[in-house]
Amino acid sequence: MRSLTETLRVTLAALGISRDVAKASAVRAWPAAARSCIGEDASRTRALRVDGDTLVVTVPSPVVAQELRLRSEDIRAELTRMAPDAGVRHVRFVPR
Repeated sequence: MRSLTETLRVTLAALGISRDVAKASAVRAWPAAARSCIGEDASRTRALRVDGDTLVVTVPSPVVAQELRLRSEDIRAELTRMAPDAGVRHVRFVPR
């Protein structure tokens, strides 16, 4: 008898959506990963989607986008720790 986890994995793969579900985990993990790296300012950001291997995040201004680009490696590493199957290699910060 298969475990529920294994059954779900097989079902998602059969439907061809396992990769999309994994990508969605990065969007869900964003608030916690951002809070861990940038503190309360994380509440001013929002993960929109994963394009390929890039998480797209909106930020309040170009200045904030630049500040976060400088910290993007730490942010990406934390995101990878929290959502390892998402395959995110880059984070793109887009001003609103």
